[in-house]
Amino acid sequence: MSAPVAPNAPRRPGWFAAPKRLLRAALPLGVRLELARILSRQSWLSARNWWAHELVSDLAYTDPNAYHRFMWGHHIGYAETYEVALRFGADKIHSTRRMLFDDLSACLTRMGIEADAVGSAFEIGCSLGYNLRYLEESVFRNANVLEGCDIDAYAVESGAAYLASIGSRVQVFTADISELADRLRGRRYDVTFCAGVLMYLRREDAEAVVAEILRHTGVVAAFAGLAEPEQDNSTLPESRVRARDGTFVHDIDRMVLRAGGRIVQRRWEGPRNVDGNTIYFVFAQPRDASDR
Repeated sequence: MSAPVAPNAPRRPGWFAAPKRLLRAALPLGVRLELARILSRQSWLSARNWWAHELVSDLAYTDPNAYHRFMWGHHIGYAETYEVALRFGADKIHSTRRMLFDDLSACLTRMGIEADAVGSAFEIGCSLGYNLRYLEESVFRNANVLEGCDIDAYAVESGAAYLASIGSRVQVFTADISELADRLRGRRYDVTFCAGVLMYLRREDAEAVVAEILRHTGVVAAFAGLAEPEQDNSTLPESRVRARDGTFVHDIDRMVLRAGGRIVQRRWEGPRNVDGNTIYFVFAQPRDASDR
């Protein structure tokens, strides 16, 4: 498995490898994590993300969940591109997210539900809340409840401040994925969606998240994950690791079925790449959705 690569990482000469190994061996992981956190806040240091990543990249081999949780939780590396000015606005929504939302609307229509009739929606991994804002303006225009959670406190706080300033109904809060059950206790939403999140979790943790989402879904849940380019994800015997960044390629179909849900629509276009993203969508319902 290859360790994830920091975005826009500068090229370093080969002799950097030995000092990096010595540094990692000399300093306990806890110390390196703290140093990485401090370095990532030094705006004057142009290569801060590279150094932060290199200090802890070995964690991606031993505990990928912890590595990605650390990066997202401290707004480091790939998380740093999630800023209000870069993400809000219909023109900034990624093409594959538009495809997901279009498919979601079509799925609801086939179920006899128009998008304007959806009263509540929840997003796991909402970051700033820009997808929810897009849904508020363009898809679920009559929804009274549009909520989301994310581990990135900086993104959540920035997004919440912006959303409040424009009078949006969207509400976002900070929560680790492990807190999902407690934070959603007693709540249910017409629509839930989880896009670009399961790829950062080992299979057993991803399965737990899928099951939790279905428990809190009244109508339909939408999932978007990494597509395996060579074969449909639903035929994978086990989850795979994408070598270039240490993320996970899962069979979300099977996760839904194991959680007692049923698949109402799906889309896999493995070899296709849209602006850097693959296409693998699964739309699911809890088995007892019709009774709710």
